[in-house]
Amino acid sequence: MSSIEGLKPLPFLGGYNAAELWPTVNLAGLSWGLLILAPRWRHTPAITLASPVIHAVIYGLSLASLIANNAADEDDAAAGGDMMTFEGVIEIFQDPNGAFVGWFHFCVYDVLVGRWIALDSVERGASVKFHALVMVPILLMAMMFAPVGWLFYVAIVRQLFLKPVASSDKSKSE
Repeated sequence: MSSIEGLKPLPFLGGYNAAELWPTVNLAGLSWGLLILAPRWRHTPAITLASPVIHAVIYGLSLASLIANNAADEDDAAAGGDMMTFEGVIEIFQDPNGAFVGWFHFCVYDVLVGRWIALDSVERGASVKFHALVMVPILLMAMMFAPVGWLFYVAIVRQLFLKPVASSDKSKSE
């Protein structure tokens, strides 16, 4: 059991707590590894969806558990958190369970952003050399700072260095 104060069992996740579920965050590493090392492998698109799907399930069930726990305990720090105010968000993230749910939210979206960047660059014809020299740093940036990595890719790399995707045959025939 964790020594972190405030960790309650998450009833919709078999009663495990956030510390016990935390190691599953490492599943995102598989997706990032494939996006960085093997973006052209035919199984990469499918496999890189595994961690976002698993983390989205954990996120949803953790969120439902927090809501259930908070309904039962009015003194819980996350219970009074209001996502519409800065103070409320701080209050939620001061609760270890709220931080856990928030981190899993980031894990889902960061991998999805990185996945889109990598697969879009392949679709736009990025060479292996270009991937190694330009896309790997962009993906690492997306992994650590998703909005900044996405912005660099969309505003600079995609516009200046990659060709547009050809329109589909269906639109050509219309």
